[in-house]
Amino acid sequence: MKKSLLYTSIVFLLCLIFVGTQAQKTITINLKVNEEQEATVFQNEPVLFDIAVSNKRAEVNERWNKAADRRLDEMKELLKQGQIKQEDYDKEKTLIEKNKRSIDVTTLGSETSSWASGISWKIMNTANRNVVVLPIKLMKRPDPGGKAVLDADGYYMASFGIGPEELKSVAPGTYAIEVSVNNLLSNAVVLKVENGMMSETMANSEAMLLRLGIYYWHAEDAARTIQYADKILAKKPTSLDGLSLKGDGQVLQQSYLPALETYNKAVKEYYKQNGAGSEPPEYLLSMIGMVKEKLGDVRN
Repeated sequence: MKKSLLYTSIVFLLCLIFVGTQAQKTITINLKVNEEQEATVFQNEPVLFDIAVSNKRAEVNERWNKAADRRLDEMKELLKQGQIKQEDYDKEKTLIEKNKRSIDVTTLGSETSSWASGISWKIMNTANRNVVVLPIKLMKRPDPGGKAVLDADGYYMASFGIGPEELKSVAPGTYAIEVSVNNLLSNAVVLKVENGMMSETMANSEAMLLRLGIYYWHAEDAARTIQYADKILAKKPTSLDGLSLKGDGQVLQQSYLPALETYNKAVKEYYKQNGAGSEPPEYLLSMIGMVKEKLGDVRN
């Protein structure tokens, strides 16, 4: 029994060590452009940059500690059942607790200065390797918040963008882009700006209308968000993307009752398209719940 228990303990700790060695650097900054690592756009398209920050090492260390706690609970049960001796339990408990990890917390920003305001951009034209400045601005949605407390559960997002009009001033070319926060560097993304404007056909496609609507939602421009949603719905009245976007625009306007009607219409349409036994997207259900709460507050 002692040999088996010791072997189990060693295997358990080796597994934890393997998981720990896979940990990434303490703070991870993940950058995307139009939801990808690379994007190609015409000079009258919108561009969105999404930045997510998290503490990967703290996440790994917390998983390590929780696994250790589960093992200790198993050992307690074995001790209670008389399947192991107190001496064996004490030895393994000491070994496991000795190898528990501290969870370091990193804080970005403050109560009065958003962590997103500390983001710096490094942009290089890959053709001549010149450092350039692009007209990138912080979007209003999602609200990045003030202080980012990066513990095991801390995960914060911010969106930046270049509007269709602003992109016209950007010279065609390929740009390698990185961001940093407190000297912590992100991954690199590539933005290729084509020489010319997108065609009218492309500009009026459902995919582009959706991209434009989403851009203006990020900009907190309710009128334009709804405008592009209505263009989608004029082409395809059953579009779930169009209905969801319109509901989002109505929420921006604080038109909660119309928004609830739009979201409910989207859910009904989802069932029509996918069957009564299917599960509507979590986003729609969460927005319906939020709007109902708002309506309750307004009515009260």
